[in-house]
Amino acid sequence: MRSCPSFQQANSQGISRESTTGDCMAWSRRIRLGVPDLVFGLVLVTILIRSQGLLNDPGTFWHARLGREIASTGAVPRVDTLTYTRDHVAWVDQSWGFDLLLAAVVDRWGWSAAVAATALGLATFYATVIRGLVREGASPMIAVVVIIPVFLIGTIHFLVRPHLLTFAFAWWTMRACRAQHDRGGWAIAIVPLLMVGWANVHGGFLAGPFIVLTAAFGHAFSGPWDKARQRNLEKYAAVLVLSLLTPLANPYGIGLYRHVANLLFTSGVTTLIVEFQPIQFGSGQARVVEWVLMALIALPCFTTRRMDRYNLVQTLVWLHLALASVRYAPIFALAMAPGLVQLLDGLSAELRSTWQDRMTWSVWPVAMALAVVLMAGFGARFGDFDPTVWPIDAVASLNRQRLQTRLFHEQDWGGMIASECRPPRRSFIDDRFELFGKAEVLQYADALHGGPVWEAIRDRERIELVWVRPTRGLARLLTGHPDWKILHRDAVSILFRREAGLKPECVSSARLDRPEPSPVNRTVPPRSQPMTWATALEDSGF
Repeated sequence: MRSCPSFQQANSQGISRESTTGDCMAWSRRIRLGVPDLVFGLVLVTILIRSQGLLNDPGTFWHARLGREIASTGAVPRVDTLTYTRDHVAWVDQSWGFDLLLAAVVDRWGWSAAVAATALGLATFYATVIRGLVREGASPMIAVVVIIPVFLIGTIHFLVRPHLLTFAFAWWTMRACRAQHDRGGWAIAIVPLLMVGWANVHGGFLAGPFIVLTAAFGHAFSGPWDKARQRNLEKYAAVLVLSLLTPLANPYGIGLYRHVANLLFTSGVTTLIVEFQPIQFGSGQARVVEWVLMALIALPCFTTRRMDRYNLVQTLVWLHLALASVRYAPIFALAMAPGLVQLLDGLSAELRSTWQDRMTWSVWPVAMALAVVLMAGFGARFGDFDPTVWPIDAVASLNRQRLQTRLFHEQDWGGMIASECRPPRRSFIDDRFELFGKAEVLQYADALHGGPVWEAIRDRERIELVWVRPTRGLARLLTGHPDWKILHRDAVSILFRREAGLKPECVSSARLDRPEPSPVNRTVPPRSQPMTWATALEDSGF
């Protein structure tokens, strides 16, 4: 380790005492652990310990598959190429930029590198959040207290998926809007530029204009109506318009907006998606939301400070959205953090001065990041596919079947089939809900449970392979059936092959009666765990 020269050595070399002292203090600051470093390290270690869960989403696989296609063709997909049931149906890849990046990482360094990069990105993000809170006036100690529930609420979306980038873009937009509120000028002018990148990596980009809109309302209600406030609101309005226009700089143009509108308002599938449902209090991360709500209610009775009107508007608006749909909970956590800091800062004057000298970055985050990169480079495994979730062992058996043989399978495994089978195989269905439509989803769920629609789907689609969980009704129906042979069986999955050939009249009927699929768009709602249509339907009492 580098040492500081003694004053005698410094004098003999013509170095002043003040210069020597300054160099030593600067070096001391570089190696002293600061609050952002502490947050970075704790978040990084926590995520790496639980890194297996980062790959527990069915959409992660097809993101990688699409990224490979984009890299090889030099063009974004405009029709579905992953399933045989929706072959060449009009389709929008709202996260094409993320897909390209993920495929590059996975194909060069493997899935472990993707997990490591996700962990490093999240650690950097939350360290940046706490630094931003302190810059806005929070004491470091209070900022640490607040970042804990913000982090815990965010864990519902800790997956290798593009919605993690929405965390960062939403926070940057909130910071710019707050700076505009506090200082005026044109701090908010950066938002339209952020929207260009945001719109090309995730469909959650519409949160950006909405943040600007709520910030404008918060600014309007924050004080007396004067010319300065009016001029600032005009800037908010101008940026709001630009923030709606700049996302058009994407390969699909206005089609991206149509895609998002279809998912949210016309597809009808949001009622089947768990993440679009209200927060289920009393379980999981929802308990952390409960704690935050109780704190926001109780703290005004004990603290000498109040949440300002600007932060109150942000908190109430995003709380409303989070209560209506759990997928907005992480953004609510980011939106309420400055207001919660204001309340907690009024509890004790001593807390406001604690750790004030420990807010600078040191070399430790860089050292930890390099250590993770080197470990990944030397073959360390950061997360792997959960053997209780993914039937990786059965993929080899599936690969030995003819590529043209049509497969019926768990919806969760559709992306894995498209990405991991060699050679690539088309799937029956995957987790792009709006691509298939509500009616098809309900039929699929009935067939998965061995319902009467199974035989119609089997004959219509000429299905000769079935790959499902052993607990499914369809698995029980086919087990022991003379027309179906078990090719592979383990604790996670069971693979059947149809031994009897298709009846000619069934093939003919399937070709005549099969309806033409209507063109719909595609989206990828973020998930905290593997979530199937069947699971969603069971939760709703189907």
